[in-house]
Amino acid sequence: MALLEVRSLKKNFGELNVLQNINIDISKGEVLAIIGPSGSGKSTLLRCLNLLVEPTSGTIVYNGQNILARKFDVPEYRQHVGMCFQRFNLFPFMTVLDNVSFAPRGLLHQKKEEAEEKAYNLLRKVGMESKASVYPGTLSGGQQQRVAIARTLAMNPEIILFDEPTSALDPELVGEVLNVMRDLAAEGMTMAVVTHEMQFAKDVADRAVFMDGGYIVEDSSPEEMFTAPKNERTKTFLSRILNK
Repeated sequence: MALLEVRSLKKNFGELNVLQNINIDISKGEVLAIIGPSGSGKSTLLRCLNLLVEPTSGTIVYNGQNILARKFDVPEYRQHVGMCFQRFNLFPFMTVLDNVSFAPRGLLHQKKEEAEEKAYNLLRKVGMESKASVYPGTLSGGQQQRVAIARTLAMNPEIILFDEPTSALDPELVGEVLNVMRDLAAEGMTMAVVTHEMQFAKDVADRAVFMDGGYIVEDSSPEEMFTAPKNERTKTFLSRILNK
């Protein structure tokens, strides 16, 4: 059974149809790359999966539970389905250590010592332990994103949704964030990644989907997607991206 099952998902903003009849499964341990042009609905799909945006219709099932049911415990669900954004959303008035340990203390009721020990370990994992006592404003974009990933991991998520995590970074900082994500993939973390980093999608993802106009136009292995796409729209998009 898939960890997340999406069926007939639609999202409208007024008369604008952003998602149209989305059907997709994400299995435990799978890395799913979501690619496509700007405005194709990629970020809205992730936000629907985390219920930051309420779908207009359709179903999303997590571990056999319909997350759109009226009395579903959304805050508890978000502890299992983490999200990393383009902008890092770190608390500027908290140190790096406090940013990572804050949610486990408040939501998981961990003791301060336990939460901070885990936070240090996670900061070490992403190469940021030396910055534990500083404030986010002193860090580069790549460093802030690595802290944001550590903060997400602190909640022990089953799946992490990455919404273009490198798009706000200077080019020379992209690699340090992608390396952390590669390590997570190698460890078996389930991830859905909206990305314009085609090499990452080719090398790391187990599956790739191409979105356009609110639809999933193509869903295949990265090898097939990048070497022999079936849909003409996919071919056009990839030829433009890969030949830049």
